[in-house]
Formats: sequence, C-alpha cells, structure tokens
Amino acid sequence: MSGGVAESQQIIHVIDDDPPFLAAISRTLQVLNLPVRQYRQARQCIDGLDLDSGGCLITDLRMPDMDGLGLQQWLNDHGCHLPVIFITGHGDTEAAVAALKHGAVDFLRKPFREQELLDCVRHALRQERDGRRQANDEREARRRFDDLTPREKEVLELVVAGCANKVIAQRLLISPRTVEHHRKHVMLKMRARSTSELITIAVLGGVYRLHL
Repeated sequence: MSGGVAESQQIIHVIDDDPPFLAAISRTLQVLNLPVRQYRQARQCIDGLDLDSGGCLITDLRMPDMDGLGLQQWLNDHGCHLPVIFITGHGDTEAAVAALKHGAVDFLRKPFREQELLDCVRHALRQERDGRRQANDEREARRRFDDLTPREKEVLELVVAGCANKVIAQRLLISPRTVEHHRKHVMLKMRARSTSELITIAVLGGVYRLHL
C-alpha cells in the first residue's frame, strides 16, 4: 500500500561546537551516500531545518547556545519527528537517559568507533523511513475511507466487525443484494483484495479499532 519514502529524501543533520570533531563525523557519514549538513550551533540547525524532510539528527548533548535536550524539546514542540542520536561525554549518563525518555533513538559516549556511529545512523534512518511509510499509509487509508458514501461506510464498519451480508441487510433495513452491491464498491474504493486486507486498511486508517 505504501508509496514509499526514497532514501534521497533523507538528510543527516550533525550539530557539534567542535569543528574538527564535526568534520570527522561528517567524513565518516560519507559512506552512506546521503547529504550531510553541519552546524556548530543548535540555533543554526533550527534555522536551516525543513520540518517535512526525512533523515536523522546527530547532536552533542552539551552546547553553549542551546543544549541537545533543548533542541530535542524544540523538535518535539514543533512536530518534527526526525530521530535524534545524542553524543555524550563522561558523566552525561543521566541526561542521556532523559533524552531517551523524550524520544531519542540512541546515544553515543565519547570516544566511540566509526562503526558504532554508522550502525546508530543506519538504525535511525531505517526507523524514520518506516515511520514515514506508516504515516503515508495511514493518510491514504483515511483518504480512501473519506471517499466512501455514508451507506458504504456503514457497510464497511459492519463487514470489518464480522457481520455476514444477511445480518448487515437486517441491521440497515436493505436487501442482501443491495448489501453485496455496496460491499463490492467498498472493496474497490478501499483497494482491498480480501476481507482481511479490508480490515487491515480500516485499522490502519483509524476507521476501525480491534477489540482484543
């Protein structure tokens, strides 16, 4: 169902107030063949950030203008879901744990190996890409549901609830043949090849909630 999220849409943002360290990280990330943007201050990142872009963000936990936790809070407040990887120094464990509780995907303690950085970034990019795919699928499922007529929506809700055509006909005071007609249109508009796929799309779009 997903339209997909191309890797070329992903950008890696790196923030650190130590220029040599910033340059070293950027060189390491070149093997991923993705754009890498460097910032020496969190405010610079905020000014140059496209909130709708994909990718991830790597930031030092301690910076002079706005620390990493402040930047993370700004991202959360503005609905930016870029995964954040924190770089921490000795004694920053408590702050790093706080960052994880607020949605950071990982933190790296200095000094770290290049492979550790690459593994973290690959994980973050995969998570962000999967999250965007799911969000796209949810929007598409909702759009399909909104295209249904009021009667088709009633039929859909009863179908995914497990009701047979005869039961649906009785509840809606229409003939089984009319139910079959509406059901066919529902399947076509929702682009579902089976009842199980119809349920999956309905749940994905928030149209129907499973009661486990």
